[in-house]
Order: sequence, then C-alpha cells, then structure tokens
Amino acid sequence: MLYVTPHALRVLDLFSCIGGHALGLHAAGGFQTVRFVEVNPFRRRVLARHFPGVPIDEDVATLAPERGSADLVIGGPPCQKTSVASAIQGRRTGESLWPMMRRICERVEPAWIVVEQPPGNAAWEAEVTSDLAGLGYRTARLGLAATDFGAPHQRRRVFILAHRDLSRLQVAGQARSWALERLSGGAFAGNPWGAGVPGSLRVADGIPGGLERRERIEALGDSNPPIMMTAIGLCIQAAELVTRITAA
Repeated sequence: MLYVTPHALRVLDLFSCIGGHALGLHAAGGFQTVRFVEVNPFRRRVLARHFPGVPIDEDVATLAPERGSADLVIGGPPCQKTSVASAIQGRRTGESLWPMMRRICERVEPAWIVVEQPPGNAAWEAEVTSDLAGLGYRTARLGLAATDFGAPHQRRRVFILAHRDLSRLQVAGQARSWALERLSGGAFAGNPWGAGVPGSLRVADGIPGGLERRERIEALGDSNPPIMMTAIGLCIQAAELVTRITAA
C-alpha cells in the first residue's frame, strides 16, 4: 500500500450508502474516515457493523461540521433526477442534493473534494465545477468504468476532484493511468476481478429473501465497486507525494 502522509487524510463521507467509497479509500492507504452521513436506516446499520466507532449522521441537510474537521469531503449526491436513465424516461429535472454537499464543503474548507456521479449530464457537471470555483477550488474530471479493472460490466462513473492547488490536480490526473495499471492486473489486493470472471457470472451472495434482501440489492445498486475509489485515492496520494518531494 502507498502511504505518503505523516498522518492519514481525514475523510467526511457523505451519502455513504453501505461504505463502498470508504472501503476503497482505506484500501489505498493513508485515509481515515471520521464521519459518515446516510439517511437510510438499513444502510446505517451496515455502516455501524463494518466501521465500528465511526460516527454516523442521518441527514446532510442538518449536518453542521466544524471548519477544518476533514481533509477530504467525498460524496455522490443521489442522481435519480440527473442521470441518463432519467433523461431517457423524460424525467430528468436536474435536481440533486449537490447544494447540500456544497454547503458542507464551504463550512469545512477541506483540502480535497471528490464528487461522484454517472456520466451524461454536462449541465450538472458544469454547475458543480462552477460552484467549486466559487469556493476557490480548481477541478479535474476523471472518468472510470468497472471494465477498467476487469469487470464484465461497464458501471461508468465520473469523479470530479477539487483542490485549490492546480499543480496537485494535474499530478492526480496524470496518475490515473498508473493507478489503473496497478489495480487492473489483480496485483493489488482487493480487486474482485483479478482472477477472472466465473463462467456463469453468478454471485453467491447468500442474501435471504424478504424485505432485507430488497434493501441489500438496492444498496448494491446505489454503490460503486470500491476499487474505483481505491484508484481515486491512489491519485490523491500521488499528488500529495509529489508535493512533499517538491517542497523538500
């Protein structure tokens, strides 16, 4: 694993679902989740079980974090009304919880911000980058897909990285190819597709029937493969490392 900071970067994890982003960042090394925010009770129970001791808040609308309480704020504002699927069905309204995330970022003033969404809504992305610029941040857009890591499905996602230092963003963007090369071959522990895909493409998840099964399936549908966030974490770590070397 790659550790380049004397202390782990503290992460405020918004719209946390069942913790896929946290798992990915922890696998990259050098990140410590200090708070989750998740409105769904079932998903909060999953987070509490897998991340004992990490505080979990229920609502981004009422969250009032202190300035400097996190080095990285990360989140994928619910995309039901901004996605391509909504556009195809004629229901895209552009509404999202991004304004809530923007408010929290303005309060915390973290070094890094990462906003995750499905691709296909240029207007929404432009709003996010414009808002971040208004807060004093430069941005870089990194696109990833599950197929980049050997998966049998696309699961394309956009990650908007923000930092006030343009040079750090440039290093993070340039590190994308290196991170993918390191992760896609299966040499990095935790790549679920490193050993190849089973012929049947089945998943023995052991999920029982009933309401909890539906909730678990919906949670998986709202999550990204953690390895995507591992790649983003490695890009951020590379930017931090280069900055430290240059400063020395």
